Amino acid sequence: MYIQKIKINIKIIDHKRLKGIASVDFGDFRVKGFRIYVSEYKNDRGEELWIIPPSYKDSSGSYHPIFYAPDKNLWKQIEFKILDEYHKASEEHLIKQFDLDKQH
Repeated sequence: MYIQKIKINIKIIDHKRLKGIASVDFGDFRVKGFRIYVSEYKNDRGEELWIIPPSYKDSSGSYHPIFYAPDKNLWKQIEFKILDEYHKASEEHLIKQFDLDKQH
């Protein structure tokens, strides 16, 4: 898998700790529902953000992942790419929200 070919779309939410939702395109497949939360702990990049892959809740209240990357290095690369795209989308969201021009 080539990380450079993965495409990520971010929807900025900004509701309490939830800051955004991402969909990740792996070529012919799209996985929706990656959630971006504020965390009290720093991630591997030193940011207080946490990426949670899509999951479902069973009848006992336990959550089970829908997406799982057994290769931890690959997961970190995907996570970092989601964070990069989140920061870009967040900046664009603020520019639109406050009607700011990037050139000023």
